[in-house]
Amino acid sequence: MAIGDLLSKARKRQGMTQEDLAADVNYSREAIAKYETGARKLPKELYQEVTLSVDDPQFYFETWEAASGVVSIPYFDGDYIDRHPASMHYLVRKETTEALEQLNSVCWVKPAHVRTDDEREEMKKVLMEVLDAAASMINLVACVCKEYRFSMKDIFRAWNVTMKIRKFNK
Repeated sequence: MAIGDLLSKARKRQGMTQEDLAADVNYSREAIAKYETGARKLPKELYQEVTLSVDDPQFYFETWEAASGVVSIPYFDGDYIDRHPASMHYLVRKETTEALEQLNSVCWVKPAHVRTDDEREEMKKVLMEVLDAAASMINLVACVCKEYRFSMKDIFRAWNVTMKIRKFNK
């Protein structure tokens, strides 16, 4: 799906008009309309500003890779996903348990350069389980933000402050 269409849907989910968005990002309403219809390509330098302005959890997930150019965590919306917070909590517990089991199944003191091909493949399985757990956790954050009408932007900003306080990042 084109980013303009995703933007239009996210903006509407948040109850924003094109005028609201245009005022937030300092562009004309006409420009926003052209981005949404695909008549004009949304400039990459505008992705972050638009995403923060719209502050829609689903839009964060859908545009993560396009905005960052790196792998993104998918928005869980498949047929077997129930986005109720209790169901997402269950999924997080299940995926985290599987990840911890995989983490405990490998030897962490052995240097990478002496590992066999089989051991390297086991390490890939560990990484996949850890990514499943991480994705389920971030999706739980999005689900709770939506359910309680918290701003995902504000939650992430507050969390980033705690990361700095704990000296996890600069």
